[in-house]
Amino acid sequence: MNGRIWSAEAIARLRELYPDTYAKDIARALRCSRRRIYQKAAQLGLSKSAAFRERELARTAGKLRIVGARHRFPKGHVPANKGLRRPGWHAGRMRETQFKKGQFPVNRDPDFYVIGALRVNTDGYIDMRTSFAAGASGWTPLHRVLWQDAHGPVPKGHCLIFKDRDQLNVCIENLELITRAENCRRNSIHNLPTSLKLTIHALGQLKRRIREKQDRGSARSSFCDAGGPP
Repeated sequence: MNGRIWSAEAIARLRELYPDTYAKDIARALRCSRRRIYQKAAQLGLSKSAAFRERELARTAGKLRIVGARHRFPKGHVPANKGLRRPGWHAGRMRETQFKKGQFPVNRDPDFYVIGALRVNTDGYIDMRTSFAAGASGWTPLHRVLWQDAHGPVPKGHCLIFKDRDQLNVCIENLELITRAENCRRNSIHNLPTSLKLTIHALGQLKRRIREKQDRGSARSSFCDAGGPP
């Protein structure tokens, strides 16, 4: 039926076969391409039966247990480099070219490798360099540093907030210490007007449905492009 319009008989046959038959077998029976089978099945809203999907999952699991088995390390295998990378081990000029503890890259910005240096992090807060530890460990939020200098460490279960909600306005007068429970209450959706709460809930449901549809479409497209059943 290549190049011809689907007949009522062919559609009936497709409805009968599609739930429990591979697309390649249906295409052979109806003398058309698998692409046309997938397209027409999507138009008609056809899907594979639960029994077919369960059977395919079991078949795929069986293949995964076999594929690559001869390339796996057997139980008790001893790595070829076992014992070679011991502490202090080096060969040739390795010791000369290794990074030394506490060494900084030669292309570093010297302004960021000074105690007291400031930066704005990815969350929009101002950080102060308080140590030379690697990564974010060497930085501490500036507002926390100011609070600790004035009032001591932040108690467990508490947090600091900005009174004017401007996280770049870092001064002791703009900081307030509250419990995390209080912070949760202040930022709760239940403090908003009813109409706004309903809008937020509806928007969340819409986003979830869009993501679910995109995930299903992506998985189906990938499976069909790979040429595998169904």
